Amino acid sequence: MLEKFTFGQQIKYVRTIKKINQNELAKGICSISYLSKIENGVIYPSEEIKNLLIKKLGIEDSTLNNEFGEREIQGFYNFLLNKDIQNAEKVYKELLNKDFSEALNLRFEVISIFYFVERKQFKELPQLIQSIFSKEAQLPSELRYFFYKALGYYYYHTQKAEKSLYFFEKSVSLVTMFTLNNLEIADLYYAYSLAAARLKKTAICLKYCQSALEIYQELYLLKRCVDCHVLLGITHRRNNNMEEAISQYKTALDLAGQIHYKDISLTIQHNLGFLYGVIGEIDKAIDLFQEILSKEDQLTPYVHVQTILSLVKELHKRNNNNEAFQLVQKGFELLIKHPDLKNQFYLEFNFYNLLLLDKYEELQKLLFSKVIPALEMEKKYFSLSNYCLFLGDHHYANGKYKNAAKYFAYSREFLNKSNLTK
Repeated sequence: MLEKFTFGQQIKYVRTIKKINQNELAKGICSISYLSKIENGVIYPSEEIKNLLIKKLGIEDSTLNNEFGEREIQGFYNFLLNKDIQNAEKVYKELLNKDFSEALNLRFEVISIFYFVERKQFKELPQLIQSIFSKEAQLPSELRYFFYKALGYYYYHTQKAEKSLYFFEKSVSLVTMFTLNNLEIADLYYAYSLAAARLKKTAICLKYCQSALEIYQELYLLKRCVDCHVLLGITHRRNNNMEEAISQYKTALDLAGQIHYKDISLTIQHNLGFLYGVIGEIDKAIDLFQEILSKEDQLTPYVHVQTILSLVKELHKRNNNNEAFQLVQKGFELLIKHPDLKNQFYLEFNFYNLLLLDKYEELQKLLFSKVIPALEMEKKYFSLSNYCLFLGDHHYANGKYKNAAKYFAYSREFLNKSNLTK
């Protein structure tokens, strides 16, 4: 963490920037050893020597503090950029007590937006953002870049995807106007691709996520490489490029295993299982979902319930209805233990419960009264396509071809909407 710098450390910082050696600065003021002690914090100079040193460096005392303040604010941002929130919080509290110039205070306010977003303290932000907007014309291009990027993050995390994309685009348009390090550019490109993905703008997502990935690979930031591979997998899946999607997921899973990135490994396995189910490699899908469930002690309630439902779907395709039915009952039990998940999963478990019990009349009523409205709202068109297909197959097998045709038509309609989105 950045420590609170002494006067001597500040003098050394400015001296180094100006490429003045100790002998040159000390000449006519004090001995070299005395200056060294000042810079190392061993002694604090008298007011006379302090003023002479500041004058020889060609700066005002306030300017010295501002130059150093800019370095502290950059350090604060670097912690945020590297997702080191614990140290960012410590530095933030220190900076709150600093007496910055108006320009530096504005920079601190802009960077603080990232801090509040990372901490999900969104209530703090509307007033702060409005205050900075009132000074937008005064912002130099570099600070305007960070302000727009911060707004992109804020609107992304507050579920306002259109606004998020708009401000990330404005940030991207400013990148060539000044020098940014590669980590900063990669961070922007990945954030931009996330916003594009949320709006299903796959061309933008693929372009900028791939660019971010290449930079992260050069920097050997493997965790961020995994994140990029996952997003590329999702986007290729949406483009129906299943082979490339599976390749991206496999790369992500292998890399996550190498660096022990456990938080995302289960998600990657689940995505891979879903894709295998889509392309008809049902046994591979079942194996992956069973592997996830074998780590039950590592699963959150959401992942546990979601994986059971996914496995039920694949087992039903294999006509392994007894095991599927037992898992449905386990799903119901988990929903009783975790009622906050009921709205997300109960209808689909109930659908499979009726399906496996061959209660097709009740199934049809449930489909039209509850399942279709609920899953359409969640945009789970691929699941709806399969559910209508089940009913179509049932009516066809029973010689009810008109009803079968109706459900097959519904199935095609939902499949076209899905773009393979669950």
